[in-house]
Amino acid sequence: MGVIRTIGIVVLSISFVVFVALFGRLPVFRRTPIAFLHRLLWRHIPNAFISVDERLTGRRVTRSLARTGNYLMNEKHPLILIFFVLLQVVGEFLFIPAAWDRLSINQIAVLPLLIIAPLAFLYLCNTTSSNITSDNHRSAMLAYPYDFALFHPGYFCSTCRFAKPARSKHCSICKACIQKQDHHCIWVNNCVGRNNYLWFNLLLVSTAVLLFYGSYLGYILLDQRLQEHLVPRALTRGSFTAKRWSTRMTWGEYAHAWAWAVAMEWRIGAVMMLAMMCIPLALGFLAYHIYLIWAGMTTNESSKWSDWKEDIADKVVFRAEMAQLRETYPPLPEDVEPLDKDVKWPVGVRAKWWLVRTRDGKQPMRKVSRKAGKREGEGDADGEVRDERWERVSSIAQIENLYDLGFWDNLWDGLFNRG
Repeated sequence: MGVIRTIGIVVLSISFVVFVALFGRLPVFRRTPIAFLHRLLWRHIPNAFISVDERLTGRRVTRSLARTGNYLMNEKHPLILIFFVLLQVVGEFLFIPAAWDRLSINQIAVLPLLIIAPLAFLYLCNTTSSNITSDNHRSAMLAYPYDFALFHPGYFCSTCRFAKPARSKHCSICKACIQKQDHHCIWVNNCVGRNNYLWFNLLLVSTAVLLFYGSYLGYILLDQRLQEHLVPRALTRGSFTAKRWSTRMTWGEYAHAWAWAVAMEWRIGAVMMLAMMCIPLALGFLAYHIYLIWAGMTTNESSKWSDWKEDIADKVVFRAEMAQLRETYPPLPEDVEPLDKDVKWPVGVRAKWWLVRTRDGKQPMRKVSRKAGKREGEGDADGEVRDERWERVSSIAQIENLYDLGFWDNLWDGLFNRG
């Protein structure tokens, strides 16, 4: 029992640390213990280690670790992808031969699909690119309209030298601008974007199903082993109801029985435990991306919306109607700001408001000319006055998410609107 408890604690601890390291920066965890642990893991502990290393070795160890860490975190490498594949394949090689003789035809029949599906979708995620190139740049520009909140026309990527399409983001790991960039996923060694978002979500679904099925098979096989060991058939022969092995057991006795079963069937038990511990992580991924689809945004955009929400709370956000601002700021050239009629997005769904932040929280200014009607002694210099077209935004509810068309339309766009 002690060995099983130790294995469970170690696996759960590793899973929790990985979760904090990868997702502690998500907006949903701001001002929570998860965010604090993320800062502790990535900032405070490394800084303390650097201070000690500087005194002992002149930072030689730190520089060596920094080069390794930079490669692991900021370079496109297949190490995590290989680990992900090996975790599944090794688990299946341990589990299936040990369980094969006790599985029914129906249980065996679904195994090929459940085994192949995650690997196939992982391959498609890895090999399908959403990179913006000179050949597809125009198509990317026409995929989504600018919302004048998160994305504005007229910005160019300093690395790729392209006008930035709406909903795009430059990835320093992929070294390219990504169409509708969601996030860079180290598990698939690729950016999740417009072209592979379908495969990524199917990977999440197929992985969750495989984990559930592996846990289910492991449970029924070990439960059967316990039944045969603790309640031999001879004891219930002639009885109308079969006695369950767990009848009248205390929780301690129940746990010890399962520990014995896992120790006797360690290949099935170890894989079952690993699958059960990974289920919350897989479901968390899947639930979060279902939420993003429902909200009509990407992981990248959710972070931007959180920034807007904090700025609104600080009372530094203003909005103005697009129709009024167009009098002063006409559309940019077509190659930088496509015509509304050319954008492949529902007609009429265009930005109504233009959002800005100000540093001092005061209403934006606009220039006015003093040349006309100037008084004696006044110069010809232009002046600035408050621009009454701008009104303060007091709530995030006053800001419309242009890309939220409702769950089903968001689902269709996210999964099937591919470049």
